[in-house]
Amino acid sequence: MDIISVAIVEDNHDIRTAMELLINGSEGYACIGAFNNAENALERIPHLLPNVVLMDFNLPGMNGIECIARLKAEYPDMQFMMLTVYEDDDKIFMALEAGASGYILKKTSPGELLDAIRDLHDGGSP
Repeated sequence: MDIISVAIVEDNHDIRTAMELLINGSEGYACIGAFNNAENALERIPHLLPNVVLMDFNLPGMNGIECIARLKAEYPDMQFMMLTVYEDDDKIFMALEAGASGYILKKTSPGELLDAIRDLHDGGSP
């Protein structure tokens, strides 16, 4: 089984840490970077080249949608999934326009999150 490399961009420390632990503790997945803002992600993700990036909408400074748009322009094969608390159709549509391939609610169960990452990696749109 291929290992799916994942980067997380999430400003909430507890959520970011929980996702990092889940991904690193699950066979077939590796969290290779975790960032608390878009600016750090823009600086480091190009060096890491993860398969999948989990991106929060609301970040301090630059928002997640702008971060995706910038990274997707340079790395079109990189896959992005938005992390959200609410099902906000307008924000989700803007994220998809920017280059996200799907979204997932932060309250999603750990197993469903891993399934969504694999689905995205395999060409799906969770």
